[in-house]
Amino acid sequence: MSIDPRQKALWLYELSLNGFIILRNFLPADLVQAMRLQFEPILRGEVMRVRGGDAGMQRGHERLSFDIAPYVDKIRGPLDDDRYRRNPVVEEIVSDVLGPWRYGVTKAECALQGCDTMAWHPDVPNETLGDPSTPVRPVRLTFNVPLVEVNDSNGPMEVIPGSHRMHHHDCRENIYAVPHLHVARLHFRLGDAMLRDGNMLHRGTSNTVADPRVLLDQTYRAVTV
Repeated sequence: MSIDPRQKALWLYELSLNGFIILRNFLPADLVQAMRLQFEPILRGEVMRVRGGDAGMQRGHERLSFDIAPYVDKIRGPLDDDRYRRNPVVEEIVSDVLGPWRYGVTKAECALQGCDTMAWHPDVPNETLGDPSTPVRPVRLTFNVPLVEVNDSNGPMEVIPGSHRMHHHDCRENIYAVPHLHVARLHFRLGDAMLRDGNMLHRGTSNTVADPRVLLDQTYRAVTV
């Protein structure tokens, strides 16, 4: 699978400008539905672990984040489909942005009914970005695939476009004092996906409905050579 050069140039510009790309109708809806069916018993098991007192995968009240690679590597199936875990279009863009890279985690971010809104955060520790006086370069990209349609009611992700180009050592102290944050709230239909810079500030919001909002992550990390 190859990318039209003009389309790739636009995606690369958008990713550099905003810190993320929304890929509309990127995956077949029937594939995403099959991935969801395969994922549902995994999620039920992880929820039972939390209810039993194992808080290791919790990222807040009624919010789970856990590695699905151990499951997928054994059971294969739709969750191991190359269009998710090894998408050639995504990996071509990743190579252009990061240069040499390696696979990172394969995770699921699950917002259950009644979960809290998260604090603003990047996924990249600030100390890995080098000298604060130097420009920030991308070191991690994440390919997100929602397993459900995402709207205002079920915990959409919010992002601050352009924040991927900043160091965030003072984020926790200062961001809530900013009087006007210009935030994008991201909605998805089945088959949509996203590629984002791990240094972009983002947060999950509250899910008010019974069905979990599930967002799969496949991450890519720059290799220092």
